[in-house]
Amino acid sequence: MAARGRQGSVVALSGGVIAGIFGGIVVSLYGLLSTVAHGGDPWVTFKGASAPFLHDRAFAPGFDAGAVVLGILLHFAVSITWGALFGLLVFGANVFRTLVFGAAYGVIVWFVMYRAVLPAVGLGDVALSAPVGPAILEHVVFGLALAIGFLPFQKRAPLV
Repeated sequence: MAARGRQGSVVALSGGVIAGIFGGIVVSLYGLLSTVAHGGDPWVTFKGASAPFLHDRAFAPGFDAGAVVLGILLHFAVSITWGALFGLLVFGANVFRTLVFGAAYGVIVWFVMYRAVLPAVGLGDVALSAPVGPAILEHVVFGLALAIGFLPFQKRAPLV
């Protein structure tokens, strides 16, 4: 499934970056809708990724331009990184395998982010306080969005 050759690697990487942007948009919209549906402050959705740098300011209610811009930039940097890796790993797989791997990849992303990255950047308490089921579901949505966003860059292969 991994990318082969220089041209394949370029396609896999650039497609993964674009898929990461798409996945970042989809998961942001999912998070925003979920937050609003549960009566939360929608701005926290956009500021949350700035927490390693802005700490409590990232979780304060209301609009904060600096926190929103930094949060969005960091959120997409992380989404693009995960997307690029996804593209390199899945390039050459068929549609079915790409989608299945996307869902599984979402679980892997959740695990790494919540068990390693967030604690490493001082947000272990945030990771521990998040309900596991909804957090995993959100990351499965991200993984599926990555897979769907990557399909136009995927080598043409049989469906199964």
